[in-house]
Amino acid sequence: MGSDSNADPDAQSNEAPQHWVTIPKPFALSRCEITVGQFRQFVQETRYQTTAETDDKGCYGWDAAQQKAIQRPDLNWQNPGFSQDDHHPVVCISWQDTQHYLDWLSQRTGTRYRLPSEAEWEYAARAGTISPHFYQPDQQCTYTNGAGQEIKAIADSASNLAQCTDPFVYTAPAASFAENPFGLFDMVGNVWEWAQDCWHDNYSDAPSDGTAWLEQNGGNCSRRVVRGGSWYYGPQYLRSAFRLRGSSDESYYYTGFRVARDF
Repeated sequence: MGSDSNADPDAQSNEAPQHWVTIPKPFALSRCEITVGQFRQFVQETRYQTTAETDDKGCYGWDAAQQKAIQRPDLNWQNPGFSQDDHHPVVCISWQDTQHYLDWLSQRTGTRYRLPSEAEWEYAARAGTISPHFYQPDQQCTYTNGAGQEIKAIADSASNLAQCTDPFVYTAPAASFAENPFGLFDMVGNVWEWAQDCWHDNYSDAPSDGTAWLEQNGGNCSRRVVRGGSWYYGPQYLRSAFRLRGSSDESYYYTGFRVARDF
């Protein structure tokens, strides 16, 4: 888990130290990110309102005029600032929102669902590989909805783009790209995915058993880990080891989630 700066020129300090993790118990991971349609079913049954809908801040969305993301009160999962249908991954979902969805899904199915730990996520994303990407560098537009030449349509200052062009400027419908060697779609690209873990600045003293690294270990649980990059991020951010953080009560136009469960 993690990266080695001697082997990967794009490695970041928060991806170190590279370390071994043993996941002793099997777990299941949804093949695709949770879609707008799946989240809509939850909302219709529970009348749940997301954090973007209940506070006065809304969701972070792309502002083409300012060429940056800004928080807009009119943006939420039903209106992220670009067109989506029920087959697209849901975005503008906070980490707190995911917990309500998981509680509903667990109660509805009688099986406990949860977010994957960061270690489980990276294991699934690597799919048996140890290279920065599970695919060859020139295959981005085959395997993932990341930032290619198509992003120039909305971002004048876009840099570090893949040389290829995929059909989607924003999110793509689930399973539009090829699956990884574990049969999972969009593990990198399309949308960032929330993990269960609290944010830590590096992997010093990280668990070695695949469990989520939580507050009692010294992390900042007001911020949670997000993994995988998105449609707006170029090759250096679509590496299996790349990690970022997000405030647990904030939502972003490029962040969604997928679900895990134990056997």
